[in-house]
Amino acid sequence: MKKVVVAVDGSEVSKGVVDYALHYADQEKDADLHFLHVIEPLVSEPQEQEVILYRWHALNITPSPEKAQKEFEALLEERVGASRKPRPSMSVSVRVGSAYARIVEFAEEIQADMIMIGHRGLGNLQRFFLGSVAAKVVAHAPCSVYVHRPKPGAK
Repeated sequence: MKKVVVAVDGSEVSKGVVDYALHYADQEKDADLHFLHVIEPLVSEPQEQEVILYRWHALNITPSPEKAQKEFEALLEERVGASRKPRPSMSVSVRVGSAYARIVEFAEEIQADMIMIGHRGLGNLQRFFLGSVAAKVVAHAPCSVYVHRPKPGAK
């Protein structure tokens, strides 16, 4: 079975990645999809008793990993139903930490054959200061990486 890590963050771009992953699994027939969402702490090293804020869906919300897991399971069920394709072998995982590092780490853990990730197209200044998660994943991945870019004019 081909193990595919599908990085999702709830954005419109990641919904496109989910749709492509479902199409890929339907075509390949032996793909095992491992959907992964990473909750990024807004503080690098929290002290004990300190409240940790997370960046989630581009909003400053403090979800629990359990809540995020349920949200993404619901999103996937919706996308699988809309695809009208047979349900593939799939799982959903939520990790906390640096997005690119956790994606690469997860791919190494499961010995993935491929990572699928979306690219939002940051502006030059944003890319300079923040970097691109997709670019960092490509640079550090232990396997092939498919980067999904939305068509011009799409969200």
